[in-house]
Amino acid sequence: MLRYLTLGLALLMASSAYAQSSGIPPEEMDNSRRLAGDAINVCFDITSLGRAFDEDVAKAIGDALFLEVNVVEGFGGFPLNGDGFLDELTLAMNNTCDMFMGVSVSTNSPVSDAFALTRPYATIPFVFVVADPDWQKLGDIPKDRKLGTAMASLGEMNYITWAQQQPEAERWVRYPYANFDLMTTRVLDGTIAGMVLWQPALARLQQQRPDATALRVIANDPIPAAEVRVGALVSSRNSFLRSQVDQAIDALVADGTIAGFLEKYGYAGHAGE
Repeated sequence: MLRYLTLGLALLMASSAYAQSSGIPPEEMDNSRRLAGDAINVCFDITSLGRAFDEDVAKAIGDALFLEVNVVEGFGGFPLNGDGFLDELTLAMNNTCDMFMGVSVSTNSPVSDAFALTRPYATIPFVFVVADPDWQKLGDIPKDRKLGTAMASLGEMNYITWAQQQPEAERWVRYPYANFDLMTTRVLDGTIAGMVLWQPALARLQQQRPDATALRVIANDPIPAAEVRVGALVSSRNSFLRSQVDQAIDALVADGTIAGFLEKYGYAGHAGE
């Protein structure tokens, strides 16, 4: 099953409970300071759709800073409400990781004292996807047709916010899907008219399923665009590293390196903000 839950969204869902009480026993927190040397430990979400892309960016950041990148697989499989996620992430950033890649970063993302957000290295949109060749925008689809949305995603939240502001007759009925493969099947067999999902999920589907090449992206109108600003978390113990990573991201955006990675993986969007 294809599964996508941005780390930024998981942080948002878990933040209120975490603010009241952390579930991490004090003895599990390593209060020593790792010697950085000429290497950094870079961690990844094992469920991330952008895992390979994020590793390419991490290694390019390492090259720009003349640092060896030690790849450390992270964790995943948390429930959609983010239960337990923030504790695990805080523990990893305190004890193991210098940098955690593939995070949805925004000015309102909650963070613990163990880490800080970098600048975004890419901005990648949610897209609306259909199989019908006659539709050019979402507004062309009759209101009696059903739509699919990627469950617990920014794209779904964006649709819900828009729909709540519309009269019932002017909005579509939405079916949330945690399984993108099944949602794709339902678009192709006509059960739902189209689906909202993160564009890297579409890129993977079209690589894995020959029939998914019949899908195409159309305009979101009348729904506002939704996009993920992808960055990283850096250990707050090393403010110098965070500053250097931000400078490296700026350089990789400016010289076209990250744009090249986006093209390599077939991702829409753009480098940087």
